[in-house]
Amino acid sequence: MHDDPRSPADSEAAAVSLFIQQLYSCCPRVIVIPAILAINVATFIYLLYRGAGITGENLQVYIEYGANLGALTKSDQWWRLLTATFMHYGILHLVFNMWVLWDAGRLTERLFGHFNLAWIYIFSGLLASLSSLYWNQDDVASIGASGAVFGIFGALIGYLLRQRQTIPQLLLKQLMKSALIFTGITLFLGATIPAIDNAAHIGGWASGLIMGLLLAKPLTHKRPPLRPALLAHAGSICLLVMGVILSPPPYYDYPSQKRAEATIGEFIEEERILIKDWKTMVDELQSGKAIDQSTMLERLSNSLAQWSQLRNNTRASGNIRPETAKRIDLLNQYAGYRIDNIRILIQYMNSPGEIYLDMLKKNNDAIRDIMKEINSPSA
Repeated sequence: MHDDPRSPADSEAAAVSLFIQQLYSCCPRVIVIPAILAINVATFIYLLYRGAGITGENLQVYIEYGANLGALTKSDQWWRLLTATFMHYGILHLVFNMWVLWDAGRLTERLFGHFNLAWIYIFSGLLASLSSLYWNQDDVASIGASGAVFGIFGALIGYLLRQRQTIPQLLLKQLMKSALIFTGITLFLGATIPAIDNAAHIGGWASGLIMGLLLAKPLTHKRPPLRPALLAHAGSICLLVMGVILSPPPYYDYPSQKRAEATIGEFIEEERILIKDWKTMVDELQSGKAIDQSTMLERLSNSLAQWSQLRNNTRASGNIRPETAKRIDLLNQYAGYRIDNIRILIQYMNSPGEIYLDMLKKNNDAIRDIMKEINSPSA
């Protein structure tokens, strides 16, 4: 019997060296990760050209070009589940995701091969988008490669768990520690920072983990076992299809919602002009100076017609958010009180009396109350 002259450290180093040689022998070059990175960068540059902004401040551009917004995605625009995974809110969002993808993705591609890695990335991104859709419903426009990147980490952890007997222990501990630390810290940040979409992170990580467990194979095997591979790919497709089929319908119609929001904006702009004119007329009446009654009555009649037209134009049509419908209803009530004010003032000018002044006071009190409701956070 001959003792091995090498120390445990030398043996471990040799095992790591052999593992790396096998790794590069199985997959000499990574091609999928650089391609994914290039697509993400190209998408960012294009959206920057379209006006998204270097810090991603123009949300409407992202929505127009494929953000995962439930009201649109669930209205037969399911392609948004994928396009959203290649878009980023600003340069920092892009750089962080691409750095993490490059750092972990190259190893993961060599472990699983080009095709499997590509599908893990796409499947994780799609399931992350679906998870975000279910969690956030129709109120959040989610984008970013984070869910797919979490899928890469999930697949890496799945591989390490499944093939822990074939990986040198030193390397296994280092890789597992790094993957778990990144996952834990990022999920913690997602739980404490509202802007981070943790639903997408968890959905992407879980899908990647399952795929990693099913597709993991020793580096000495050229292909993963056929049955688990078929189960992984067929099961993932079925899961995505079921996620789409079982998704509840959107609770509002996006085009109708945008029209309603535009109507509110137009009301506010027109109201500012009409209120300015109203205050001018009231100041003139209260100044004590002689005024031409017929001219003032004509101005009030014109103002009455404008307020009536404004109220008629401020209508909600289609399926819109309940809070938007409520706001439009409040604006209609507000316009009605303004119309009543003008009518009361016209009556007062034609036949002065204290009763009309009392009516104006009560009407102004009602206007103040409804303005408070309009300006409240819940409106």
